[in-house]
Amino acid sequence: MFRKNNQDRNLKKIFQWEEYLNWSKMSPQQKINFKRACLFPLLAIIIYNFLNKFTYAILLLVSIYMLIRLKNRRRISK
Repeated sequence: MFRKNNQDRNLKKIFQWEEYLNWSKMSPQQKINFKRACLFPLLAIIIYNFLNKFTYAILLLVSIYMLIRLKNRRRISK
């Protein structure tokens, strides 16, 4: 039922903090992934602050656009 023959398998590493601490031994793909992981919270904070500041303006513009679109839909285009 269980395998007695435990051979080393190539498993994808999820938590690679030990490898991230050694920058010189990292592959270029790992460096890019690490930079993305570090910059993602910064991007999320920027988007949150932008939406927090301009929510009502965005909603006003979208509602005006939808009203104009609804008004133009009722007209005959020919």
